[in-house]
Amino acid sequence: MKKTFILLSTIFMLSTLVLADNSTSGNIFFDHTTGLGDSAYNSFNMKRAYLSYSNAATKDLSYKVTYDIGSNDGGSAHTAFLKVAMVKWKTELGDVTIGMQGMNMFKTMENTWGHRFIATMPMDAYKFSASADLGIGLTRSFGPISTSVLITNGGGYKKVESDSYKKLSIHAVYGESKLNKKDGFNGGLSFSMEPYNRDSLTTENKNVMGIFAGYSGHGFRAGFEFDTKSEGDIDSQIISAYGTYKLSDKLSVLGRLDQADTKTISNNGIMQAVITGLHYSPLKGLTIAPTFRMIISEDEEMENSVVVNFQFKF
Repeated sequence: MKKTFILLSTIFMLSTLVLADNSTSGNIFFDHTTGLGDSAYNSFNMKRAYLSYSNAATKDLSYKVTYDIGSNDGGSAHTAFLKVAMVKWKTELGDVTIGMQGMNMFKTMENTWGHRFIATMPMDAYKFSASADLGIGLTRSFGPISTSVLITNGGGYKKVESDSYKKLSIHAVYGESKLNKKDGFNGGLSFSMEPYNRDSLTTENKNVMGIFAGYSGHGFRAGFEFDTKSEGDIDSQIISAYGTYKLSDKLSVLGRLDQADTKTISNNGIMQAVITGLHYSPLKGLTIAPTFRMIISEDEEMENSVVVNFQFKF
C-alpha cells in the first residue's frame, strides 16, 4: 500500500511540475467491505487509481495518457498499467483514434449505469470484453446515430499480443449516449469478432454481441442489456438491468441485477448478482456509496456483503 501511494504521489508531482499548463486529472476508488454469514470478514481495499493527462496540440489533434493503478495476478498488491496512450485526429470522415484506447463495446451502457466505482459493467466483470486495447478506431455520427469501429490486438491493455489475429469491434447507438449527464433515451448494438486457433488445423471466431437500451428523465435513470459470447462450442450470456433514482441533488438510490451464464470448459458459471444501496455526494469530487451485495451461485450458495464505496476525483 505504501508503495502505491508513493507511486501515485511521484506521478502526480511530476505531472504538476512538468505539465502545469495542461489538463491533469485523477480518480481514486476504494472501499470497506464486510462479509456476512459464516465467512465473516472486513477490510479496507484500494480498488483503482487513475491519473490522466490530456492536451490539444491543434484544433484537430489532441492526445491523452492515463495510468491505471490496480491489482494484478503477478504477486504484488498494486501495479501501474498504461491504460490509455492515444491520439485523436478530427477528419472529414470522423474522429480517428490511434494507440492504446478505451474499447467501444460497453461505453454507452457504462454511462447509463453511471457508477463504475461501485461495479464495472457486465461485459467487463464477466470477461466478455477488455475495457481498453491497442489499435486504431474511427468514430462518426449520422444525425441521432453514433457509430464506432475499432481494430485492436484483442488481448486488452494488460496483455501483450500473442497471435497475428486482430479483433474487430463495432458499436452503434441511437439517441443520447451519455444518460448520466443528459436526459433522453438510447438503444443500440455492440459486436466484436476475433479469430483464434482452436487447434493446429482449425481457425474459429470468438464473437460477442450486446443489445442495450436506456432512459433518463424526471430524476430516474435506467438501463437494460443482453450480452452473448460464442467461443467454439461454448455459448455464454448475460442479462443485466440497473437503475438510479435521484432523491435530492446529493442523494440517490440505486440498484442492479445481473443474471450471468458464463460457461467455460471446466465450469458452467451460472450466477445471479444483486447490488442495492445509496449514492451520496457531500462535496464536489467526493462520493460515498454504501451498498449491499448478494451473489447466488449455480449450486444456490449465497454470499452476502456490505460494501461502503468511496470515489475521489481531482
